[in-house]
Amino acid sequence: MAESKPTSNNKDLTECGICLCTIEEPKALPCLHTFCLKCLTKWAEGKKDTIRCPICVQDFSIPGDGVKAFRTNFFINTLKDRHVTAMTLQSRDTVVPCASCGAVDERVEGHCSGCGGFICGGCIAMHSKLKIYSNHKVIPYEDLKSGKVDVRNLSQKKYCQIHEEQVVRFYCETCGVLTCRDCTVVDHPASSHNLVNLESASKGHKKEIEQLIKGCDAIKIKTDNAHTEIDSVLDQLVGNAATAEAGIDESFNEAMKLLKDSRNKLKGELTKAVSDRKKQLDCQKDEVMIQQTRLQTALQMATEVVKTGSDYDLALIYTSLKTNLTELRDVKLAPVDKQKAAVHFKPAHIGQETTQKLGSVLAKQRKEGVGVWKLDRSFGNGGAGKLKDGCGVAITHEGDIAVADRGDSAVKIYKKDGQFKSSIKIPGSPWNVVVSSDDKLFVTNQTKTVSVYDGKGNLKHQFPTTTPDNISSDDQRTKHMGLAIDNYNNLLVGETTQKYISKHHLDGTHITSFKVPISPVFITVSLDAKIFISGGMDTDVHILNENGVHLQTLTAPQDSGWSPYGMCCTSTNEIYISNTSSGVIYCYSAETGAYIGCLTKDVSKPAGLALMNDENQLVVVEDYCIKIFKVQNQ
Repeated sequence: MAESKPTSNNKDLTECGICLCTIEEPKALPCLHTFCLKCLTKWAEGKKDTIRCPICVQDFSIPGDGVKAFRTNFFINTLKDRHVTAMTLQSRDTVVPCASCGAVDERVEGHCSGCGGFICGGCIAMHSKLKIYSNHKVIPYEDLKSGKVDVRNLSQKKYCQIHEEQVVRFYCETCGVLTCRDCTVVDHPASSHNLVNLESASKGHKKEIEQLIKGCDAIKIKTDNAHTEIDSVLDQLVGNAATAEAGIDESFNEAMKLLKDSRNKLKGELTKAVSDRKKQLDCQKDEVMIQQTRLQTALQMATEVVKTGSDYDLALIYTSLKTNLTELRDVKLAPVDKQKAAVHFKPAHIGQETTQKLGSVLAKQRKEGVGVWKLDRSFGNGGAGKLKDGCGVAITHEGDIAVADRGDSAVKIYKKDGQFKSSIKIPGSPWNVVVSSDDKLFVTNQTKTVSVYDGKGNLKHQFPTTTPDNISSDDQRTKHMGLAIDNYNNLLVGETTQKYISKHHLDGTHITSFKVPISPVFITVSLDAKIFISGGMDTDVHILNENGVHLQTLTAPQDSGWSPYGMCCTSTNEIYISNTSSGVIYCYSAETGAYIGCLTKDVSKPAGLALMNDENQLVVVEDYCIKIFKVQNQ
């Protein structure tokens, strides 16, 4: 549609966004994006009333006279002419037809404002002899080459579009148009119109546009940052999805063909979850990129016309520039929701009693804040199930609540409504309890072994832990307290005297052990496989990766006593932590470690924490009581 063009300093402005060549007969849409008239005409074929910008996808009404009635962007022609001028001044060997006689075999010797271009020596001589050229201003080539004359002053006189023989001299601020002398008499009389000398108007316009350019600096930074943030979230989403898929595959391989149907179902859930999130993020990214594109075009056009445009150029484009820059300066960008990257996989137990279920895809997004948690019920402070010194707590798949009562040497089972159900006597002083996917109870009792019970309270087996290679074994000092099941159904046992964690299969087979910075009194595992350990009085919560490498330390969110005890993880990858010193339950992001909020202060010396299966209820164990808090905004 247009000829190919050489490289130019203004390439983006003079390149048609449709044919990607130099713009011919430039027509500008209200968004300032400019295209060849032929390209825009073809683009509008089949469209009745509106046309969509090919670059920023804004819709605009098509004028009654068609696409040709869109504003001609004369500044594009100025930039093109300036490029030809620059090429000609670089070398006289550049083939430029004489603007007067059309000769291409004569060297150019000067530039004529009346002829609108470079002219040869013969025509310069003719201009000096004939009266008809008396109004033509000729500038010698050497004056332009040496910089004696500014190339921006080469443009020919601009004539009124209504009174074609009259030169444009004024700008009507009332109507926002250029006017000639005759216009000021007929259509723009000084009595009712504010007429300003074109040069004076240009100075004011330039100053105003420069201020608008500065005003867009902040939104430009915001769009750039938003673009980067969205890319980062997309990368996290893809990375977390890959991790989740790897977890799905690992569990599937253990179950072989029996779990094929479950594998396909889970991958479908994961794909849908990721696809939905990606569509949302891509949509937001597209919106940001549209703003970036509009902003880039407007700023580039504004900067160029302010720096290099003539008064005429600036006056023509002033209204459109002002409208676009003002609109872009005030753009409000939607915040980037980093929670859209939250997608994880939670496997089920793989063993002889495994059903055809690999686990669950967790793609729930965290709501803002922590919600309003209110005390719903309390129990365990009297009767047959009275607690004497409660500590760790776990929830069975039926929703029963299992509490380690070290004061009564038992694990006590309560129904979800608080009714006492049964008690399992435990030798020693039981500290912690966790429940496997097949409802086996794993208990630490501050001795050398971990005990495993079935749902009826029968002891199934016991096993010891193994010290890490960098710690000398000392059976006399062994004291097991912390306990958790990780995302791969491995058991993590915390030894508090020699400060290490021993990892085991659920049958007790040892996998590995590693030293930890504090006594692991309580342990929990996040959805992204991070290990959180708390040590009680005057310690912080430490975060490790699944191999025991220290990642981060969580401290108290405010200046108060900090004795973190029980912890649990939500399906949106948040960690709830009980502070036994102040009687407060805190909430942190497991992914970033950022403090989110306080769930409740209505507890006294809280120890173990556990979420009911619906996650709308939080179980908090006190010394002599169990409290259930229920979230009110879900």
